[in-house]
Amino acid sequence: MKATDTQRKQRHQPPNEAFRLLFQYLWGQSAQPTHTDRLQLYQPLTAVCQAWRASTLPIFYQTIVCSIRQKRRGKGIGYDKKTNLPLILSAAEHRRYVRRLVIELTGDVAPTLPIALLSRAGFDALEWPEIDRLELTHRYLRQARYSGDALAQLNAYLLHRLPGLTTIVYRGPGDRKHYSEFPLDCLLSSRLSQLRQVCLHSGIPPRIGRAAFLPGLTRLTLNCPVLEGASNLPRFFAETLEHLAMGFSSAETLWDRFYACTGTMTVEFSRLRTLDLRYSVPLDSERRRTLESRARSLYRECEESSDEQESSDEEDDACAIQGGIRCAFPMLTHLSVARYPHAITRVLRHFDLPRIPHIVLRDVAHGWENVAPEHLCGKTGSVQVDLATQPKGQWEHAYQMWVNRVFSLGSGVTSMRLSAPLAERATLPDIIGLTSLRDLSLGLPLDAATIPRLLFGLPRLLHLAVHVHPESTWRERNAGVIESCPLDRLPPLSTTLQRLVIYIDSCVPSSTALRKRGRDDYGEPADVVLPRVVNKVSPMEIDWEVAWVVARVPSLVEFCSEKVTSAAVEQCIDEIVAGLDDAQKERFGRLKRLHYASWVY
Repeated sequence: MKATDTQRKQRHQPPNEAFRLLFQYLWGQSAQPTHTDRLQLYQPLTAVCQAWRASTLPIFYQTIVCSIRQKRRGKGIGYDKKTNLPLILSAAEHRRYVRRLVIELTGDVAPTLPIALLSRAGFDALEWPEIDRLELTHRYLRQARYSGDALAQLNAYLLHRLPGLTTIVYRGPGDRKHYSEFPLDCLLSSRLSQLRQVCLHSGIPPRIGRAAFLPGLTRLTLNCPVLEGASNLPRFFAETLEHLAMGFSSAETLWDRFYACTGTMTVEFSRLRTLDLRYSVPLDSERRRTLESRARSLYRECEESSDEQESSDEEDDACAIQGGIRCAFPMLTHLSVARYPHAITRVLRHFDLPRIPHIVLRDVAHGWENVAPEHLCGKTGSVQVDLATQPKGQWEHAYQMWVNRVFSLGSGVTSMRLSAPLAERATLPDIIGLTSLRDLSLGLPLDAATIPRLLFGLPRLLHLAVHVHPESTWRERNAGVIESCPLDRLPPLSTTLQRLVIYIDSCVPSSTALRKRGRDDYGEPADVVLPRVVNKVSPMEIDWEVAWVVARVPSLVEFCSEKVTSAAVEQCIDEIVAGLDDAQKERFGRLKRLHYASWVY
């Protein structure tokens, strides 16, 4: 009997792996800005039960945290120092989980202070070959300026204490005024290092040249400005890099990283699979001013290296800089370009687009109309094209024609996202050729009448997210259908769609839809729906049209919209179900099990 009870408990208890994945997700999604705050918030979970403890220990003790925060104390300045190292060293079982060292510095904290804190806590007494990741963050520097000697001490300490280091992540957006050189230059350039991944967010470019001994470097993220005389880092690791991300550079200087100063030979990145290029935001944009206040030193360098002169679409960045040198990316599978201020074709001409399965173009300012849809959607994969705010003119008609060309293609693309700041309703072609699509997101104001046709034309679609224009014409096109045709006589719109996200677009002046006690057209007391839009179409009509779409998708598991719309659609669905007979209610019982989610746009 006891054995049976034990087996029953084991059968109903979630496996430890499920707990581990859940806690990893919570840790990664935490809003706490520092590792110290996360440890304090989630550490009580280790004491809930044995199963939770077994699942959480590897997460909580995988990181040694060294946190030093400058604080005012009376009329003077002191430091708040915290580390979880004594807790890790208190039990032998804790140490076997350790995999990374995180150093978090806030304010004017000298590079030698974390050395002293770790040494006093017992870090020097042991070998740490299992630590393979170092994260160093220095925020909110104010007045201090640190010499190369202090940085050399920190580099030497880390180099000898972390012999198994393979990954470095550095974040110091305001460091340019306070450091005489990149803080981890010696660690990056040492012949003792075995680095495979480097991620740098800094106002100072690292000084890594050909002599750097990094034969195994496969992932490189450089969010640093290009300065005169700085090393052209990616070019030195062209033979080993598999992932490369570059940001905070002007359109005029970013390609300096790829091309040699002399010669005309092709530089081939023979193993590169992912390339992410993020250009600096144009000087006259509101978004640029917002971001500049957060990382002023980074953008100032970009500003100094760019004259912001207008250039024609025919100009080529690479040709203007280096003559005939070209980079080759034969293995590229993921290309992402963001915030390029000139014609996007000037960047895309460097790549064989039909051979790249995953392409992302964000904040496209110019030249999108010259990008051939067949090049973007040339093979199985994913495509994302987000337009930035466009200049006044007749661009909306040209964009509408471009979208129609995209949807008319007979392509094997499985995921697509398109968005643009349109004021008028977008339309789609009658015949849709992208029949392989499984995920579709359209940040375009669509007529509600477009959704059924879209679902009919995409037989493999699993997830759909669309913006709906408040002015719907569905009732005019389908007069009497919604009011009189029974639900069981209407054909299903899709048998594959699992998640539907609909956002009622705010391009027409609107207010939040509210229901309050009032009087109907005959003066009788009734629940009155305040209009969501100042328009001839009431919000209830849109809610009903969306509800009928939901009701005609038998495979749907979740519907998501703004809180008001989601509640209104759920109410409409309840009324539809209430009007069915018992047999039909059993047939459409799935509508009662449908999950309604709310989100904020």
